[in-house]
Amino acid sequence: MPLLDQLYGGAMRLTRNPQDAEDLIQETYLKAYNNFGSFKQGTNLKAWLYRIMTNTYINSYRKAKRRPTESSADELSDFQLYTT
Repeated sequence: MPLLDQLYGGAMRLTRNPQDAEDLIQETYLKAYNNFGSFKQGTNLKAWLYRIMTNTYINSYRKAKRRPTESSADELSDFQLYTT
């Protein structure tokens, strides 16, 4: 795959986690494949892939921040259970 090592380095800088970086790269290539028709020949492929990767990371980060924190009932006190 073109630019895989360079993209992986960028993904590691964003995620700071090897597994998350691999997931981000996988999503990046999937989105690039699905949207290859929007890529203009003669333009910078590396910049296009980096933009897809960065936008994917930002979207997943925002989605994770909106998601409420999950707790099990065992971790909650009686007062917290009563007030929720």
